[in-house]
Amino acid sequence: MFWNNKICWITGASSGIGEALARNLYDRGARVILSARSVDKLDSICSDWKDKDRFLILPLNMGDHEKLPAAAAEARKKWGRIDALINNAGVSQRSLAAETDFSVMKQIMDINYLGSAGLTRAVLPFMIEQKSGIIAPVSSVAGKFSTPLRTSYSASKMALQGFYDGLRAEVYDQGIQINLIIPGFVKTNISLNAMNATGGKHGEMDPNQASGISPEDAAEIILKGMEKNKLEIYMGIAPKVKLALFLSRNIPSLLAKMLRKAEVK
Repeated sequence: MFWNNKICWITGASSGIGEALARNLYDRGARVILSARSVDKLDSICSDWKDKDRFLILPLNMGDHEKLPAAAAEARKKWGRIDALINNAGVSQRSLAAETDFSVMKQIMDINYLGSAGLTRAVLPFMIEQKSGIIAPVSSVAGKFSTPLRTSYSASKMALQGFYDGLRAEVYDQGIQINLIIPGFVKTNISLNAMNATGGKHGEMDPNQASGISPEDAAEIILKGMEKNKLEIYMGIAPKVKLALFLSRNIPSLLAKMLRKAEVK
């Protein structure tokens, strides 16, 4: 009953975790706003949804920052409020820092950090006015510790951690909750679509990703965590990642040594 009639906006809703969240929320009775660049994919997802008054397809490019305020206004106009914003859209990376074009580094930061923070900034006045709201940005274990070939990606996710940790304290008295979503290995196309050094697609599925939990299982964990207002919601955390998280907090020098020797793809 928690999600029934709640207005939930999901970015990156055309595949993976975002699609699974959209489907799950619709099935729970929520009113769902789906955003992504590909309208065709969003149309396909909603094609069998019978209640046409419970969803809105809102095309959005998270890297086009100037259009985010107008998108937020359009999203709110549909039902007069926004109860939850799940900032899921993002892009990963597979390239050595020394070989990565600066334009690629900037694009990753523009989408993953500034896109998320910018859309949150656009939605915040509505939530402050209604004195309630949930903001759930999708980060990554890469936002806790960095590994080779993912330097810019990790930087963008660490920026999310800093922004939303501070924001959580700022908006607490306005009745707004911040739930940082931290996936480990989830079986999505994120590695296939990851950017290479020149901005092309990596085009390979990471073995760990391929054996990860399903997007549907991830969506269940995320929504339960949001219902319980968990500060951070973890999922798909393999034993070696759990160890790395522990070491990053307690023995960072040992983690650094392990990463130097690790075979990372």
